[in-house]
Amino acid sequence: MRIEKTSFYNNPFAGLFIRTNNKITLLPKNAPEKLERQVEKVLHTRPVRIYVDQSPLLGVFAALNDNGCVLQELSEKHEQNVLKGEGLNLCILKNFSPGINILTNSKTCLLNPEISAADAKRIGDCLGVEIVRQRAGIKTVGAVNVVTDKGLLAHNETSEIELKYLEKFFGVRGLVGTTNFGQAYNGFSVIANNHGALAGITTTGIEMQRIFEALGG
Repeated sequence: MRIEKTSFYNNPFAGLFIRTNNKITLLPKNAPEKLERQVEKVLHTRPVRIYVDQSPLLGVFAALNDNGCVLQELSEKHEQNVLKGEGLNLCILKNFSPGINILTNSKTCLLNPEISAADAKRIGDCLGVEIVRQRAGIKTVGAVNVVTDKGLLAHNETSEIELKYLEKFFGVRGLVGTTNFGQAYNGFSVIANNHGALAGITTTGIEMQRIFEALGG
């Protein structure tokens, strides 16, 4: 597994702007060419340039795995068609930002418990995974955790009991940690898949090693 530091126009919270699975990486239309090349090299994916609701905040407004993508309700039809053209199932989520409230790999998916049972079923059908609505210490599970099919980087205040539950649920080994010099928002600081990971430029060397170990490096 390869890991490198990155940014989005010097913003270390690159995960606010980028979403990936194991095949494609969603990049804002205005992303620099250097970032596109880095995605190809580290994540081994094909970059897809897109906005959601004409916004570059893809990490907030979208959540995806290899089967499908969940978009927020204000996404536009032509944006949805781009994702359908990539062979992804599509689900529109009202009242919640998918990237903040959904944590998924290709096996299972954890949701903010405030998401309704009906919406949870639609999300599960879209992503093709088992769904559980439960907080992982914090309700906004997608903002503070990162999961792949190989590992889990959990919020640094996740208890040992919660971590063991998450490991069993996602079927991976995990570690707690921080990113970007002690920040707890791992989901907005790290973009990861089964091939590699990109972490914000202010992430320390110790944090980089922790991310590498947590995500199966």
